Amino acid sequence: MSVLTHSAASFQPAARSALADKFLHAVLYITILSSFFVFVQPAPYEYLAVLLGFACVIARVRFSRLILPLLVLLLIRDAGGIFGLLLIVDDGWMRISGNPSPLTGGFEYGDSIRFLATSFYLGLTAVMFACILADDTSRRIATLRAAYVAAAVVASVLGTLGYFDLYFGFIPGLDIFSLNERAVAGFKDPDVLGCFLIPPLTWLIQGFITDRIRLHSLIACLVIFIGFLLAFSRAAWGSFAISTPALMYLLYVTQRDTRTHRRIIFFVVAGAIAAVAIFMLLMSIDVVHQMFQERGHLFEEYDISGSNRSRLQLQQDSLHEIFNHPLGMGPWGFAHATNWVSHNSFLGTFLNNGWLGGIAYSTLVVLTLMIGFRALWVRTPWQPFLIATYLPFLVLVLEGLLVDTDHWRHFYLLLGAVWGLAAATRKSMRGSLPAAAQAGTRC
Repeated sequence: MSVLTHSAASFQPAARSALADKFLHAVLYITILSSFFVFVQPAPYEYLAVLLGFACVIARVRFSRLILPLLVLLLIRDAGGIFGLLLIVDDGWMRISGNPSPLTGGFEYGDSIRFLATSFYLGLTAVMFACILADDTSRRIATLRAAYVAAAVVASVLGTLGYFDLYFGFIPGLDIFSLNERAVAGFKDPDVLGCFLIPPLTWLIQGFITDRIRLHSLIACLVIFIGFLLAFSRAAWGSFAISTPALMYLLYVTQRDTRTHRRIIFFVVAGAIAAVAIFMLLMSIDVVHQMFQERGHLFEEYDISGSNRSRLQLQQDSLHEIFNHPLGMGPWGFAHATNWVSHNSFLGTFLNNGWLGGIAYSTLVVLTLMIGFRALWVRTPWQPFLIATYLPFLVLVLEGLLVDTDHWRHFYLLLGAVWGLAAATRKSMRGSLPAAAQAGTRC
């Protein structure tokens, strides 16, 4: 009887642990799946991210000290934003008292508070994703990858339907998933949709090369690629044109078996032919052809000139204001002062969070690129997935030189993923992972 009692007692913690792990994977899947729908604010993703944090606590997801620099630099960035927010509050008091306003003129403090709160919460999601992927890495990658690909498929279908409904009206009401004659799906900006679709495309291509070709993955890749093209995002197109050849090269030099090398050569040829075929098919549709002609330029008028303030001019003005305001203009301060944004994540962070926050953010980005680049050369079961994650993050950083990416949810997902996978790689190198994990299947 005592033996049975002991067995039952030892079974209960194991059962609870398994249940908590299943709950974590389920919430992780649903959270990532919802990430394409941000029409409403706060979006469902915000609430689900809180639930995911709760699931991490229940599943006893550990905080690795290897992720500590990520957390510290994000907190320093946000601390700079708090200093800037105090300046705005002080500026508001000066206006109320009748004194001249040195910064921005009148605007609602709620915008600045929401901006800073969003930055803080998104930073926490990056830390959370890093902690999740640092342990039980292969299984959690599988969940995250499946959810993101599913989200990309849904977003692409909605964006494609919305785009063509805008012109043909076959199902009235679907045009809400298009904006300015471009597919937008559940986002507010077509550029965000285009860049959101790059990681799942990269992961699918990586899977075709290092794993095997599955029909549903092939269909998903086709659907996502069509949605990607119909977003008409020059930044996304350029990013994909950079990341895909880089993916082929890194997989070629890091994967040593001849079978993988042959697959890479095959997919370079077959992928190029398929991409051209899809492109030509879309170009045969008049409205698509016309839009490609309008968007198929390296620079638009509003990039360097035009009646409105150009992108280049705004960046020059931003740089000027950075030196005028070492403590920053406060969260969203430059936008309220000029009715424009800087169109540069790094300049924008310096303006919103001061030199302290701007330096912390820039340091974080550079450090992430460094630790990710170092880890992707280490032979692990998740090495191909890390390569296919690192490259979309790299091009997203480059996009940050032209657009404001600092509040894009998938930026923080990729940021956390790089840190989590790098931490898992470091643990693997130190021999802290069990042998069974080392022999796991490829991701």
